[in-house]
Amino acid sequence: MNVKRSRIMAIIALLVSCLALYASLKGLLDKNLYQDVVSAGTISESLAIGSIAQDIISIPLSIALALISLLSVKDPGPKKLIALLGLTGYFFYAYGLYVIQGQYTSIYLIYLAVFALSIYAIITGFLSFESITVKTYRLPPALRRAIIFFLLLILSILVPGWLLKISPSIANHIPDSIYAVYILDLAIVFPAFGLTAFMLLQRKAFGIILAGVVLFKIFTVCLSWGFAEIFLTYFGYTANYSMITISGTLTVISLALLVLYMLTVKSEPNPFNRK
Repeated sequence: MNVKRSRIMAIIALLVSCLALYASLKGLLDKNLYQDVVSAGTISESLAIGSIAQDIISIPLSIALALISLLSVKDPGPKKLIALLGLTGYFFYAYGLYVIQGQYTSIYLIYLAVFALSIYAIITGFLSFESITVKTYRLPPALRRAIIFFLLLILSILVPGWLLKISPSIANHIPDSIYAVYILDLAIVFPAFGLTAFMLLQRKAFGIILAGVVLFKIFTVCLSWGFAEIFLTYFGYTANYSMITISGTLTVISLALLVLYMLTVKSEPNPFNRK
């Protein structure tokens, strides 16, 4: 692992965490922040409530990102770097939604900064892994197969689901209110899941690194998604039980796989010497 690059990545991630924490606290404490854009017709009331739910989840995640960043600056390590990449991936996604869908609150430039810094942090983080070192990482074969199955299951369910949801918008030439989700998922996130599954199937060493990152991303984003679905019901919205079930199931499974991953990923020669 390139220690210098990993420390640079940790510093950028620390900036992301500080800006995200500010934005999340602002969203919770300033009642006019989202209401102003609702009044302007930029976003719907339900999206504003969903933004508050995301803020609630983002606060502990931004604190966790800050703590791991500080630890990584002092003592870099591969597991810390994987955690940083996964958590930064969450903020890339969360604030990418705001940036793409034009959620022009008074702190829109903060969203843009978090989104941009997250991109550079992720690039720097991946460049911190050196090919010689990566080849020594190993996962238990059963866990590797479980992760492959999980990723392919997500793709088999959500890709057709998202395509069905976006089709009417394409036919009517009018974007859906959550069109940013489809952009990020179909253009970036789902291809990354497919690439990770393929690399694990082909026993490519870097697939092990990607597996940890995507598990962090799935857990955090699905946690935020599921909480938002439940949070909406407290404001009188009808519960979408299918979305609650899907997001809840993905959250639980990804957390279980993530814990097993962090406990069992090791560095030793010939990482794929067993089936």
